[in-house]
Amino acid sequence: MEFPEDIIREILRRLPVKTLVRFKCVSKSWRILIISPNFVKTHLARIRSEYHLGMATSIILSRYGDSLLSMDPQNEGPQQAMELEFPMLPYFPYYVKGHCDGLICCVVNDGSQGFLLLYNASIREYRKMPIPANFRSTREVFGLGFDASTEDYKIVRIPSMYCRLKVPNFVPKVEVFSVKSNSWRKLPDEDTPPYFVEHVFQATNANGGLYWLAEEGDSLRCVILRFDLSTEKFSVVPPPADELNRNISWIGTLKDQLCVLHSQRLSYVDVWATKDDKTWTKLITVPRSQGSSPSVYGSRYTPLCFTKSGSLLISVGGGEGFLSYDPVENNFRQLEIRGAEHYLQETAYFESLVSPYFGHGNTASTSSSSGEEEEEEEEGWLADTTSNSSIRQLILGLRRGFSSSSSRSRSKQR
Repeated sequence: MEFPEDIIREILRRLPVKTLVRFKCVSKSWRILIISPNFVKTHLARIRSEYHLGMATSIILSRYGDSLLSMDPQNEGPQQAMELEFPMLPYFPYYVKGHCDGLICCVVNDGSQGFLLLYNASIREYRKMPIPANFRSTREVFGLGFDASTEDYKIVRIPSMYCRLKVPNFVPKVEVFSVKSNSWRKLPDEDTPPYFVEHVFQATNANGGLYWLAEEGDSLRCVILRFDLSTEKFSVVPPPADELNRNISWIGTLKDQLCVLHSQRLSYVDVWATKDDKTWTKLITVPRSQGSSPSVYGSRYTPLCFTKSGSLLISVGGGEGFLSYDPVENNFRQLEIRGAEHYLQETAYFESLVSPYFGHGNTASTSSSSGEEEEEEEEGWLADTTSNSSIRQLILGLRRGFSSSSSRSRSKQR
């Protein structure tokens, strides 16, 4: 049975990342196709459409001086948090600073100068990035986003509250790193905002910009600071109107929109969302839970993502763990996540094939084996009679079809 190349490509485009990573061993032709920029781009477009619905592939849990963990947000039954394979992180203090298109930006304090990393947990590739001048590792504030106007990923460094308070003669400045050009550049001083951000905060990536909560002067009020990834200009986003004059206790993203929390203590929290930084819509109201501390403090509630059933997954501080709130039934469900104690941050993550070496040569630190080794692994897996026979037959059929199409194409070129 033979398949045209475009049909093979369409079938593969609909498969999850973990399956595609495995399928790179089927043949050299499949590997070339799966890692090609055009295929990665079209596959990412499909994944983004699911993210627009508010769902995530996994929730990554950071633990500062330990390894990264992963949990499945779509599994509402008991589960074991899984440790991600990332040998550079264990035993070093680190913070995850942001996430975009399957790439995680984190800084690591190795006891020396420290370093900055881009990591794709789905394909197990990481890239050690050049660091800016006067780099202070985990005390820095960074964000990661995609500039659609230049089709480039950017890492943005903005003034840190820690550096303002602890570093003598600290001069605030903004620097932007281009993943394509592999270089940092400083923005004009007049474009540096008069705000500072806590280094433990993670950047929110939405609406073509990066967002942080920043303190307004010496007051306890917070402002929403936005950096436009295209124009590279800062602005302050007006919060949703609130007759109770409540402070914003959280910003994040749900359904690919910027979201904030307003909390009514001991009663409920309102989650507001905006697509244009101007018009706010109440996305959902979450009542107080009936856990060990049946109160609603906004700082203790972190909405993470929606599930396929329509429930909202929430992380609750104070040791209460994870809750799933069903807005239709108006009830909570406590999730049992074993091995996820004492984590520091949550990152709603979705898988992608995007390499940390995007636009800069695919020479990943976790490089694949040689072609001969790939062929040995391929034949061994496809010849394994314990594998699912229908999957094996599909792959073998697709492979024959793809090889035949490639041969015909080369013949025509001759």
